[in-house]
Amino acid sequence: MSPPESQPGPASSPDFLGKYQAPVQDALRDRLAGSPAPIGTMLRYHMGWESPEGEAQEFAAGKRLRPALCLFTCEAVGGGIDDAIPAAVALELIHNFSLIHDDIQDLDLERHGRGTVWSIWGKASGVVAGNALRTVADATLYQLLGSGASTAASLEVVQTLTGRCLELVEGQRMDLNFESRRDVGPDEYLDMVSRKTGALVEAAMHMGALLGSASPAQAARLARCGRLLGLTFQARDDVLGIWGDPVLMGKATGADIRRRKKSLPVVFGFTGATGAERQRLDQLYSSDDEMDESAVADVMGILERVGAESYAQSVAEEKGALALDEARDAGITEEALQDLHDLAHFFAHRDH
Repeated sequence: MSPPESQPGPASSPDFLGKYQAPVQDALRDRLAGSPAPIGTMLRYHMGWESPEGEAQEFAAGKRLRPALCLFTCEAVGGGIDDAIPAAVALELIHNFSLIHDDIQDLDLERHGRGTVWSIWGKASGVVAGNALRTVADATLYQLLGSGASTAASLEVVQTLTGRCLELVEGQRMDLNFESRRDVGPDEYLDMVSRKTGALVEAAMHMGALLGSASPAQAARLARCGRLLGLTFQARDDVLGIWGDPVLMGKATGADIRRRKKSLPVVFGFTGATGAERQRLDQLYSSDDEMDESAVADVMGILERVGAESYAQSVAEEKGALALDEARDAGITEEALQDLHDLAHFFAHRDH
């Protein structure tokens, strides 16, 4: 089987993920249906199901990749979808708790083309909404015993998700700290991303493996596969945040530069730039003034000259190949391995 970077053609979302969308969506709706207003309205609005006034609406709200990967992994080691539904739902709620809080910390006004929770209800209410999702996620894990999971497996799943959630929070703290620093190196950045993005993808595959009755060694390898897939996804996301097609991305070229986001290409640029170009980066990233088109062009020119785009893309491809090595050594079926190959290719080469 070829590595993800050598697969020809456009990178589209693998078909196998679609199998899990309906059961995940139904379970998520059921879990949040009873949450009373006003908090319940905020949660369902964020998930894309209601207007701010509480009226039923349908908006795109993400691909539910993490819960789908949890269910896929459970099946890949011999379990069934029903075995892992509570864990998959809890995982998606944790992910969305982090998004609500990230929007507040980053002062983002829109997500998926709609106003963010805090921009409509205020920062304090946004914090409460995020905390509520985190609490519902904890309560959802209690459903594991009713789904047939053993007490030992249920406790291990709870420990896994709690531990990875703590890593997620640590990663967000590191990311916020990076905003005021210009000495962050690629290794330190990747450590942060491993926590902020990789931890929950690891949790998805680890929990799915545990609930599918995988052996400890098999579960450990699939967990590492998930961590590496998370790094693959984020490295490519960082490329798209600067050089992505404006039409497909829904934002202007260089959008992450305008926000002074310390993404992987920018961190690499600070490491590789010297002399006047390094001074120019320092000047632009230490200013509070909004970057104009000329400033964005200067940064992009520097990043291109130091090879930042090709470096970040090579990281995405490398981590994807390492993820497949872990999956291969886990001893899953060839069909499941091919599905993960397609997913790694998608993560490393997607265009939006």
